[in-house]
Amino acid sequence: MELSEEAESIRDQLKSVDALEAQLQSLINPDGSTGRDTDSETDPVSTSMSTPGPLSGMLPAADTAASSARNYGVAFGAEPEPAAASSSLSAVSFRLGAVSSAFNSTVVPQVGGEYIAVYQDDPLELVQETRDDYAEIRSLLEEMVTSITTTITEAKEAKSAEAQLQATKALAEKKRLAPAVIWPTHSKMITSSFGYRSDPFEGVSAYHSGIDIAGSIGDPVYAAMDGEVTASEQMGARGKYIILKHSNGLETWYMHLNGMTVSVGDKVNKGQQIGTLGNTGRSTGPHLHFQVVKQNKAVNPLGYVKP
Repeated sequence: MELSEEAESIRDQLKSVDALEAQLQSLINPDGSTGRDTDSETDPVSTSMSTPGPLSGMLPAADTAASSARNYGVAFGAEPEPAAASSSLSAVSFRLGAVSSAFNSTVVPQVGGEYIAVYQDDPLELVQETRDDYAEIRSLLEEMVTSITTTITEAKEAKSAEAQLQATKALAEKKRLAPAVIWPTHSKMITSSFGYRSDPFEGVSAYHSGIDIAGSIGDPVYAAMDGEVTASEQMGARGKYIILKHSNGLETWYMHLNGMTVSVGDKVNKGQQIGTLGNTGRSTGPHLHFQVVKQNKAVNPLGYVKP
């Protein structure tokens, strides 16, 4: 009777393990897939619960505990199960079989074999040994539950941190796109202003129709406003360049690009990447020449957008 109660307790722990496994699986696979072959796998708890009889019902519980322990030992980095544990569980099956035979012996026709007497003390001794084996299984199950619970906590913390990071990135992107006209690069370093300056090649006074923003080759270049691509080509001093026409009558120009990802006629959204920063054309180093044109006349871009 005590062993039957012990088996019930182990079944309850197996239910707890199964529930924890399902919770962990939902964290690993949010889409709901379990990663199991549901056609070929049998629920260890339901198998053990469906076995009739107080003693025969303990055998599946012991075998299931051993199988679950081996599986979770791999999944959660537990130490491999010693060979002694496997032989111990085999001994459980043998001893319970002997106990069942001793308690439920009947005359079976057409049997034979050498006669070996079973004394009155043998079943009680087997019961005591089986009780010890159940104690080992219970200890193993408790370790499994603790390990799975810890892993679930760590998984939840990791998912929470990831969600917080994604939210921070989304807010930063929303803030970047908030102005009517956005800054076209990640870099904020202006190396040459709009208006008159000393020409970097000739060393004489010259007119600069935009602003130069320093950066690294390959940095993304973004559309400053919603618009349509009216030019995407390469030409002399401009190098590779893009012109966008906007609904408010303005045009924005992007020169000395390393690459272009849009074509003439494309509709682009504010903040959409249209190319990469480069050093093509009449340029002394990697930068973006950003220019704003109003009614066919270049105007200071800093009147529309700030770094």
